[in-house]
Amino acid sequence: VEPDALAAWLQRAWAVLERLERPDDGDGRTALRLAIDRDETLAAELQAARSRRSGELLAPVLARVAALGDADEALPWSVVFASPNHSHAERLVALLRDHGVAVDPPRAVADAPSLLQPPQAGPRRVAVVAGELSSGFRSDADRVVVFSEADVFGALAHRSKPRRRRGGVAGLGQLAVGDYVVHVTHGVGRYVGLVQLALGGTPADYVHLEYAGTDRLYLPVTRLDEIERYVSAEAKPPKLDKMGGLSFASKTAKVKAEVRQIAEELLQIYAQREATGGHAHPDGGEPYREFEATFPFEETPDQADAIESVQKDLSRAQPMDRLICGDVGFGKTEVALRAAFRVAHGGKQVAVLAPTTVLVQQHYHTFRERLAPFGLEVGVLSRFTDAKTRARVIAGAKNRSIDVVVGTHRLLSTDVRFADLGLVVIDEEQRFGVAQKERFKKLKTEVDVLSMSATPIPRTLHLSLLGIREISLVMTPPGDRLAVRTFVTRPSDTVLRDGVSKELARGGQVFYVVPRIMGIEEHATRLRKLVPGARVRVAHGQMPAEMLEQAMVALVEHEIDVLVSTTIIESGLDIPRANTMFVADADHFGLAQLYQLRGRIGRSRHRAFCYLLVESLEKLQPDARRRLEALARYAELGSGFSVASHDLEIRGAGDILGARQSGQIQAVGFEAYSRILTEAVAELRGQPILRESDPELAFDVPAYLPDSYIDDTGTRLDLYRRLSVAHDRDTIAAIVDEIRDRFGELPPEARCLEHVMACKSYGRRLHATAIELRGERLGLRLAPSTALPAEFAAKLSQQTRGRMKLVGPDRIAVRIEGAGDEQRLRRAVDALADLCAALPTTAREPAARRA
Repeated sequence: VEPDALAAWLQRAWAVLERLERPDDGDGRTALRLAIDRDETLAAELQAARSRRSGELLAPVLARVAALGDADEALPWSVVFASPNHSHAERLVALLRDHGVAVDPPRAVADAPSLLQPPQAGPRRVAVVAGELSSGFRSDADRVVVFSEADVFGALAHRSKPRRRRGGVAGLGQLAVGDYVVHVTHGVGRYVGLVQLALGGTPADYVHLEYAGTDRLYLPVTRLDEIERYVSAEAKPPKLDKMGGLSFASKTAKVKAEVRQIAEELLQIYAQREATGGHAHPDGGEPYREFEATFPFEETPDQADAIESVQKDLSRAQPMDRLICGDVGFGKTEVALRAAFRVAHGGKQVAVLAPTTVLVQQHYHTFRERLAPFGLEVGVLSRFTDAKTRARVIAGAKNRSIDVVVGTHRLLSTDVRFADLGLVVIDEEQRFGVAQKERFKKLKTEVDVLSMSATPIPRTLHLSLLGIREISLVMTPPGDRLAVRTFVTRPSDTVLRDGVSKELARGGQVFYVVPRIMGIEEHATRLRKLVPGARVRVAHGQMPAEMLEQAMVALVEHEIDVLVSTTIIESGLDIPRANTMFVADADHFGLAQLYQLRGRIGRSRHRAFCYLLVESLEKLQPDARRRLEALARYAELGSGFSVASHDLEIRGAGDILGARQSGQIQAVGFEAYSRILTEAVAELRGQPILRESDPELAFDVPAYLPDSYIDDTGTRLDLYRRLSVAHDRDTIAAIVDEIRDRFGELPPEARCLEHVMACKSYGRRLHATAIELRGERLGLRLAPSTALPAEFAAKLSQQTRGRMKLVGPDRIAVRIEGAGDEQRLRRAVDALADLCAALPTTAREPAARRA
């Protein structure tokens, strides 16, 4: 190691050197060997505590800390706990305080060197530092003990920091030419593309929309919050509106009149939910924080939000009915695990339902592994369960000796009775039948229900988006995950042979999925002939339980190269080595089903490939073609919500309160219909309906994202949309920082765009109808509701030394000085910020979000 490099490293990190040796390596050079010893006795005690079912994970550490406190106070000890980040450090501080240990708030890693020096006098010192440490150590000479979080709670799995996903039905990132959109004023139009125009001599990006007849609209990208994707309740194209808003206003008025009755019925549902008596589960306290700390990953932002929302629901005295929507492998199960722990630890029982025996087995092993160390008993009911175990689990549910039962629809049988059921977790609710869902409806009036899905069915998604069911989106992918490449092709021998051979050559495994059991052996025989060296095996739901279990175990143990199966693998299998999939007769599957199947591969760092095999591309039915095109389009990680939204468009929203909704949603689109329904509910509740309006922007400065900087049109649309809906300067700056991180240093036009959007956000707060920057003059026109009194003119001019003037009851002129576009824009932003501070309170209240 070069001396300068070592010095630089030591400036960034802290280390404890227990032994320092300087041996000669034989060629005259001196090498440094650094070594440090662990407290092996304590490590063994901690490992034993984690393996026991006592729930006392911290007991060995607490005993050791207490013993140090009994030592001679003239020679006190310094005890340091290292947590990988600040949130984990805060959690550990709370946990130690729950056990009666006096500890200060978390300290920064820069404070670590001083903490490693024991106090001069007094009792021991206990501190928690937010910093990475692989393992702890002890130095009796220095009277210092250091614990890493991995020592106490087990090793953390490290992965790169994920980027938070954003999405929704209204997302424009996947908008394709020819798709329909809805403008808040002009109504339904057709998207033609993103074009650059130099209106007024200044180039800018505009969204080109077509309307009925020859009407055309060029919408500035600074106003993208005024449009949304059109999603209908029927699989047929909508009728385009005429520009000007008259035809759309007429349709909207009819929908409002008809939707009022639905709103009244929805209010009854809301009232019934609020009036239903539920159980407020006690806070998990110290045991819950210990359980949190056993999660081997850092929570993603979406996952943390979902966990917090569920925990709040469990604290309320009304039954919970929440949907967790997130892709496979994105952390939905951890949300359910924490809810189950809190409920079970509080004395209630938990039922976990899954649609397949394979998924039930996976959940059973996961729940038992995480909950058993805390003294909670987990049982399982499925086809794989023998008669003796079934009897024990059913009896345990009745006498409360079993806290959590994981099972298929067998759990809903009349002979399965819980002594005190508190929570039902339903994984992939859309996979259950009508009879089971009727049982769910009854459960939802009595206990808390948490549903999980990557692609909820349209009706479930619709209910959640309307607020009848709560929804949490978990859309942040693991940092090392790659998107699955998807191809639609004919099932030729060449495609099959090459695809299987390439996967086996890199040591992987292959799924070959067929839509029905009949003919499955013929598919297996064909693969054996094409790739003679491959170990091919068949699996389907009608096999005896023992044979199916043997096949699944062989797959996990890599004793199978190619598994030919039905959709039994759709949920639950986690085989990181399986990274190639063939789906025979892919046009016979539903969109959500195809998405779930594809989620079985690509669960490692290797690129995965999915081949959708179709006998005749030319003879595909329109709906089947749309499903396959949608799956190919939504190849980005975390697209499950978008797939479900597209499924909503293809299949319709379903009947929530009556078939009469279909025509209404078809007329104005799902988003507009939802907004009208929300407004109707608010009106019946006596709540004010506030709408925000964007100011017209006219700047003589080029402000856009050049296609030479970001070449993907969908990505630019998505970023424009996010900047348009941003409501403050900090949010805009955060988005711009993300753009810089993803695409490199900003070009001048992009830097100017940041300032223009900041001006727009301040314009909203000022209730401005227009903002104009020409040369050194910034003009601002206010809405009639914020017209200013004449006496304010003198005060404004005096406070700004004549830089700002009131030139009418609703107009303000500001003199802007600066060389160059960016400097003028920065000063324009500062001037608008000053105006927000200077104007009367009534004129600078933040505008409400559009209802």
